[in-house]
Amino acid sequence: MPTYANVRMPPPKSWDEFETIVCSAAKNRWKSADFTQHGRQGQRQDGVDVYGKDDKSRLMGLQCKNTWCGVATGTIEDEIGKAESFNPQLDHLYIVTTAETDKKLQEFVRELSERRKEAGKFEVSILFWTDVWHDLTLEDSRLFQHYPQLQPKAAAAAEPSHDRRLYEELKSTFGFEPAVRLLRDHDFGASFLRESIRPLYNFYETWDQPEKEFIDKELQAGLADLYQAAKTLSDHLVGKTVPVGNGDYASVFTDHLRAAGPRPQWVIDEAHVLNEEASKFVPIYERFMRLCRDKLVS
Repeated sequence: MPTYANVRMPPPKSWDEFETIVCSAAKNRWKSADFTQHGRQGQRQDGVDVYGKDDKSRLMGLQCKNTWCGVATGTIEDEIGKAESFNPQLDHLYIVTTAETDKKLQEFVRELSERRKEAGKFEVSILFWTDVWHDLTLEDSRLFQHYPQLQPKAAAAAEPSHDRRLYEELKSTFGFEPAVRLLRDHDFGASFLRESIRPLYNFYETWDQPEKEFIDKELQAGLADLYQAAKTLSDHLVGKTVPVGNGDYASVFTDHLRAAGPRPQWVIDEAHVLNEEASKFVPIYERFMRLCRDKLVS
């Protein structure tokens, strides 16, 4: 399986970017956040661009060489000489280059380091770009800090199914508020705000078409029952109520009858029918909406 470590990423062209990458890679290599860049541009650095203590509290120094064509042995010796002045004394110096791995150079540095060790001086190693890249990929957060283009994009949200979209549309067209609450709580012997019952009429007028059918057979059967109940209730409301007052309200008891005296028995009977039909409709609505939620909402 491909990994970030296997990616052949070219080294950066700028020396300052290379130094910041080396600093992050050092933190990963030695599992220590202690590493930092040494000084700033223009200041004497004593052969050390990045330094810090490793996981065993040994002081490590890293000299960065952004040299695609390799590093001369004389340059390595010069940088070691400069690092002798670093204070406090290093335990180990790493020459870090953007160049390709070089077997002869590795051998030269190993032999030089062994002679220094015998003389009681700090040891020396060399790291090439492949080593730096490998170390940088050990921790994703540091890798993505320098190469954000490698960070996986968040998976796109799954497209909702036809039935889920239809359920969301139904809630928008005919949610519990305000129509179903009115049907559940209102006594139709009294007037009610006509706008509050409008969602019921909208549902009845627009949901008798193929585009409004659920694919799930159980849901579609429930929708058919709800639609039939909405048709019956809507017919009763339209046939038994009229606008009253300024027209914003409706009632079984017209303004004309109110002015004539007590409420006739037939008005009371029609209000009773509306209350009965509303009490039948609300449980059908609630059962269907719960069925939709159970099947479609994870």
